[in-house]
Amino acid sequence: MQNDEVVIESYLKVTSERKKSKNPARWDMLQSITGAILAIFILLHMCFTSSILLGTEAFEAVVGFSEGSFIFGGKGIPLLTTLVVIVISVVFVAHAFLAMRKFPANYQQFMIFKTHKSLMKHCDTTLWWIQFLTGFALFFLGGAHLITILFNSTSINAFTSASRFVEGNLAEFYLVLLVVMVLHASIGMYRVIIKWIPLEAPTTAQSNVKRKNIKIAVFAVFIVLGVIAFIADFTWIALGKTL
Repeated sequence: MQNDEVVIESYLKVTSERKKSKNPARWDMLQSITGAILAIFILLHMCFTSSILLGTEAFEAVVGFSEGSFIFGGKGIPLLTTLVVIVISVVFVAHAFLAMRKFPANYQQFMIFKTHKSLMKHCDTTLWWIQFLTGFALFFLGGAHLITILFNSTSINAFTSASRFVEGNLAEFYLVLLVVMVLHASIGMYRVIIKWIPLEAPTTAQSNVKRKNIKIAVFAVFIVLGVIAFIADFTWIALGKTL
C-alpha cells in the first residue's frame, strides 16, 4: 500500500488523500539550507585564502586556527580540516542534486526558458539564468577542487598551496573558479533571503526598495571579498614562482 502511495504522489504530486504533496517544499527548504551553508563557507574560505596578503606567517596562523590550535595547546590537528572538507563535500553534492530538479530537463525546456528570459528582461530572471550556468560549471570546477583539497587536507601550508598554483598549473583554474563561485554564491544567497525572510511593506514600491537594498548589500559583500581574494590569487602565483 505504501508503494502505491509513493507512485501516486510521484505522478500526480498529490497524496493518496488528494492532498498536495509537501515534498517539493521540503526539497526547496533543504536546497536553501545547503546553499546558505555553502555560501557562508565560501565567504569564510575567501577570507582564509586572502590572509596570504598579510604574509605567509599570517596564513600559517589561520591554518593553525582552523585546525584547532587554540584548543589543543597551540598545535593544530590537520584531521579536522579533512573532516570539514568531507562535510562540505556532502553538503555540496546534496545541494547539487537538489538544484538539478529545477534545471531544464531537455532542449525544449531550455529554449522555453531562454525565450522567456529574453521577453521578460527581468533582473531576477536573468540572475537565475546566470545562477543556472554557474551552477552547472561549479558542479565540475568545485567538485574537482574539493577532491584536490581532500587528498591534500593534512598538508596545507603556504608553500604547498603556492606550489599548487604554479607547479600544478592551476592558476587559471583557481581564477575562473573564484569568479564563477562568487557569482553563483552571491545570487544564491540573495535568492534565499528574499524567499524565506518576510519583506512585507505597506506598498509594493517600498517592498521593491527592500529587495533592492538586500540585493545591493549581498552583492557588495561578495564582490568586495571576491576582489580581495582575486588579488590574493596573484599573490599566491607570485609566491609560487619564487619557490
